[in-house]
Amino acid sequence: MLQANILMVSLDRATLNIVVLCVSVISMLVMLAVWRINRGIPGTGFWAAAATLIAPVFLLIRLINIIDVPKSLIIAINNSLTLTTTLLMLEGTLRFRGFASRYRWRWGMALVPLFIVLAFVNRDDMIRRYLFHDVIAASMMLVTACIMVWKTRDLDLMAACIGAISLLTMAMGFALRWYLAFVSADDTQLASHPLLNVVYLVLVLCTLSWTYGVSVSCNLRAQRSILEMAREDALTGLPNRRHVDEMLDKAIAQSARHQQGFGFILIDLNHFKAVNDRYGHQAGDLLLKEVARRLKNFCRQADFVGRIGGDEFVALTFGVNQESQLDSTLLRLKKMLEGSCTIQGHVVEIHAALGCALFPTDGNSADKLMQIADQRMYLDKSVPGNILNAVTQRT
Repeated sequence: MLQANILMVSLDRATLNIVVLCVSVISMLVMLAVWRINRGIPGTGFWAAAATLIAPVFLLIRLINIIDVPKSLIIAINNSLTLTTTLLMLEGTLRFRGFASRYRWRWGMALVPLFIVLAFVNRDDMIRRYLFHDVIAASMMLVTACIMVWKTRDLDLMAACIGAISLLTMAMGFALRWYLAFVSADDTQLASHPLLNVVYLVLVLCTLSWTYGVSVSCNLRAQRSILEMAREDALTGLPNRRHVDEMLDKAIAQSARHQQGFGFILIDLNHFKAVNDRYGHQAGDLLLKEVARRLKNFCRQADFVGRIGGDEFVALTFGVNQESQLDSTLLRLKKMLEGSCTIQGHVVEIHAALGCALFPTDGNSADKLMQIADQRMYLDKSVPGNILNAVTQRT
């Protein structure tokens, strides 16, 4: 019964050759397009290189009895390219997940000559070739699959699972072929086994699904980058007005649900126009970047800072339930922000006016918090050097 089922899944050579041709070319073209479109995403270049090698890897072995090239040479080239392809897939995945290393890749490249030597040494022994070759390929694909899903969540995990499952299936295919080589008495018995073509077809089809999986992952990464750019101030790298509004609404909702307070701080630079007029707009941009840097240094992990336009910034400080706590935070922020800095060889003094509002004491809506903080900020502007008076005069 088992033998009958095995024979049913046997595929004729012509059908398999057509499938291999279509899948390998499609995978190569798709990954080249993904790389061209997403050059800024790490790892896509290595994936494109891997997909480019996949086509000759699959085609060479199917044309082994057609083209006028020594069979042993084709086998050696095929095995060399296969192992190099899996190495490129692994390196691309490492870089995509943020594990780039110039030295690791140099050591990885040193493996390519080893792959070539191994392929040529075992080119005339089918059993030995599969025993050595397939365990390396299966191991690298298994590691690549694990890296794909390592610490991923939500949609990223779904996309990564497509590629990871494809790699796991290919690893299982190589493991099965290794097992067939292990239990075969000689090359003739192994070569005639009907499951070899099935394993080969599975590897080809999983290559296509891997291509789809990494394409989806790249698309999600690109979409997230676009969304971040839409919510990020291009000059300072801080969240922009749109992101600030979203974060403020979220903070109000969460704080109201948990009955906790937070502080809303509005920041405006004094005499910023004078810096632009005296030193130029480029100097003004550098000054804004310096202020943003100081805000980031002040911001705790649980806090939030952003730029809402011009020389105006905001800060949200969480875990604040009393006015005295917010006043203390405000004083520390002003001390960190103000002071001299060097802009294009000129010493510029940074002076900032700050105003704050406490949720829910001063208001329970974004508009009310912004209004109160704005009033107190202008009170600070009108009383230079007297921020304590500005923050304690509650109107």
